[in-house]
Amino acid sequence: MVTGPGPAPEAAESESPADGLRAVGEQLSEACLTGPMLEEEEQTPAATEIMVDDLIRAFYLVDDRATAQDAVREALELLDRGCASSATVRRLAVATGVEGDESPPGGAGEPFDCDAQGINVDEGEEGTCVAADGRRVTVADRGSTATTSGMEVTLEDVEIRRSLGREGEDGRASRRAGGVFVLLTLRVGNRLEEPVEFDPGRQVELEVGGDRYFSDAVGTTAIEPDEERTGTVTFDIPENTVEDLDTNGNVFVMPFEEAGGPGGDEAATAVLRTYE
Repeated sequence: MVTGPGPAPEAAESESPADGLRAVGEQLSEACLTGPMLEEEEQTPAATEIMVDDLIRAFYLVDDRATAQDAVREALELLDRGCASSATVRRLAVATGVEGDESPPGGAGEPFDCDAQGINVDEGEEGTCVAADGRRVTVADRGSTATTSGMEVTLEDVEIRRSLGREGEDGRASRRAGGVFVLLTLRVGNRLEEPVEFDPGRQVELEVGGDRYFSDAVGTTAIEPDEERTGTVTFDIPENTVEDLDTNGNVFVMPFEEAGGPGGDEAATAVLRTYE
């Protein structure tokens, strides 16, 4: 899949991810210590909900898992004292996987589920949530980056073709689609502390109009820690489904085997919308 490593990251001019996580934790602590304690049926203040969202985003940017998990545990303890609703506490626990059950409770309609957070085709929010099947997912629009504990992945481009390869002297393409080819350009980064093997044929799925499609890509690509690779994954889908790519298409990128693997419980699945 890979054309080569991405450019070396520029030196950060702002605070580190760990410092950012610490700063959000301190803001949350101040809000809980100075704000009112909630009654049983009261909802979490909007400002506190925003801080929890910031904490979830910061959690997935920190490479040191132990540090990130400790910060979330401290936040959970603070929130559980009464400055946030139990629904907010559960949402933070499930979104980060800290002190959460292996199979998160509840489902559709629960405060931490995707629809409850507006992470769906109608409302179009981005973020980490629990899907109806109990999987933890991190959802991002086309062109945006989905960051999980193990990877960063971006859908950079979607191209439609009827054939692949150059036409020969007889005017025939080297390969023609049964319907049409969808070429997805993905940028994949490794956030783990060990090298990984990215297997697009096994880890990448395309969902269009409610139907799942798989690539026939063969082989894996090695990605070193903190390294990015960019390449194209190809799918052959029915021509009458192409229009759905602009309104209701999703690319599922399963975790690296080293982070739990497809279907594993340790890492979220990245879901990239084929539309903006």
